[in-house]
Amino acid sequence: MSDKQYYSCERNNYFFGKLMTVRDFESEQIYHNSKRRLGNRMLNGAGIVSGLDVILVDSRTFSLESGMAIDYEGREIIVNEPSVKRLSIIKGFEENKDKGDLYLCIKYKEEFKESTFSVAGSGKDSGVSQEYNRVNETYDLFVTDKKPEPSHLGLKHLVCDNIELYNKNGLKISLEISKYVNPGKNVKVSVIFEKSNVTAPISYSFDIGGEFFKSSDGKDKCHIVYKESEVSTYKIERTDYYLSCDAIANAYTDLVISKNSFNIQVGKDKDTIAEDVKHSVFITEKDLKEVIIENYYAKHFDEFMEEKDDQYIYLAKLHVISNESSYAIEDIEKNPFKQYLLSNELLKVLQEVSGSGVVKIESGDTKTIKTVVQAPAEAAPVQSVADNIVTGVERIELGLSPKVGDTFYSYEFVHGLGFGSIGVMTAIENQSNYETNTDNFMLFGESSLFENEVGVSAPNVKIASMVNPDKGTMKIGVRLQEKTDLPYIYIRWWAFKPFKVESEAPKVETPNMGGENVNVSITPNTTRVEPLGQVRFFASVDGASSQEVNWSLTEPGSGTIDKNGLYTAPSKEGVYEVRAQSVKFPDKVDTAYVVVSVAE
Repeated sequence: MSDKQYYSCERNNYFFGKLMTVRDFESEQIYHNSKRRLGNRMLNGAGIVSGLDVILVDSRTFSLESGMAIDYEGREIIVNEPSVKRLSIIKGFEENKDKGDLYLCIKYKEEFKESTFSVAGSGKDSGVSQEYNRVNETYDLFVTDKKPEPSHLGLKHLVCDNIELYNKNGLKISLEISKYVNPGKNVKVSVIFEKSNVTAPISYSFDIGGEFFKSSDGKDKCHIVYKESEVSTYKIERTDYYLSCDAIANAYTDLVISKNSFNIQVGKDKDTIAEDVKHSVFITEKDLKEVIIENYYAKHFDEFMEEKDDQYIYLAKLHVISNESSYAIEDIEKNPFKQYLLSNELLKVLQEVSGSGVVKIESGDTKTIKTVVQAPAEAAPVQSVADNIVTGVERIELGLSPKVGDTFYSYEFVHGLGFGSIGVMTAIENQSNYETNTDNFMLFGESSLFENEVGVSAPNVKIASMVNPDKGTMKIGVRLQEKTDLPYIYIRWWAFKPFKVESEAPKVETPNMGGENVNVSITPNTTRVEPLGQVRFFASVDGASSQEVNWSLTEPGSGTIDKNGLYTAPSKEGVYEVRAQSVKFPDKVDTAYVVVSVAE
């Protein structure tokens, strides 16, 4: 058997007295391999199914963990056990070690084993009767400096295009732009900046725009500016921008980056691009999912089956520093092209995750549904009830076999009403984890009083809350009053600030044309979230009738924030600045800070 993909639709026909030869048995294997691999490729796709983590042991050695992948010909690649390897012995290292960025890849491999002799002779021209008793399906590791074409590794090309804007002397700026947009919706433009073995600080700027598109501040073009604040020789940064589409009907249009607007500075040296860069966007009233499905099924079958040179499983991107006698792995990026192949079970779990972090898990008894909420380091984004009232839910862990009289606490979290004194009210909230005859309930005070009335088995606890007015945070504690087997309890909380007492005399508003007495303030002023976590900011514009603000972040790579103040943290830890600017009085701004760090 050879190391190839098969598409045989021909199988053996058995009958009594049939003489079976090597050809028949090989055809049997080919048929079943062909069907399985074709199903793998077309129904499941290609990528890492599980494991295959790459862990640095030292600056020259890595460990490949056990796992499984399916390659682009539908073949299963299985690593049975972890394996520690020197990078220098991996195929392709010597010819590529001076390239800086290397990709560690894995591919399917077949090898013969169990040498034996053929009693009837091998039939080979050499007359040697040596044969092999087994074909071992294994894998091969190699490194390459070639980055694959994005369209060769998945179906993302159905949604967006990759455009190379600038690529010189270790610097690369590329754009990932959506192909389609609905009228009145946003088109996404991702700017990917890559820097390799460049020690000088980098800054660049350019404009992107087109007919039917507006930037977030209402201008005809989106002005993109980047200035490297922390200089390093190796860097990859991705920043997302959005242009709103004000078309009212179907149309083809171009997003254009003018060569006159593009400037890049490397240290003291400046450069530009030779010509305008254009990207075609189709504005359609159709649902984008429908458009993508139509394009997928319009593709020829041969396009899926065509073998491409760069269709491998890329396990890691290694940044290697080398000289004539030595080398060192300076940095590693695992699964650089996100070649994950999600199982049906994992997809099911992901689909059941709600925006609040709730996962509904159905047990074998389809009538039983449990709810599990992961305890965040910070409170979930609070829901605004009024200008001076916020509410949220905290899950307090009770542990295994909690004892009566034990006290348990929540994490300290930002309540969202800013600094100063506040009032707090609490209740036990059902979230489908207590046995009850009602779908939902909240209990205030002594929960045991309602046990017979609603069939509640929620634990009887005393609840208290502690507020830190200097930090704008609060903490909730519960003391167990009776024995329970429940491992956690949900506490609904309300925080409120007293209304300001206004004079009963009629208030006469005076025009504030210049905005002299206008002030913008953000709540909370300082907060902390985990990487990729979320927190909602609130802004008030005192002294102005319009409370509308534009939210922004002061540095690229510091996360994202939407027009409603919902901030999503980046994966990198650090301190990031959030900015709110009054729409009516653009010179009136306020800033807040987010500390992104992993909870201890």
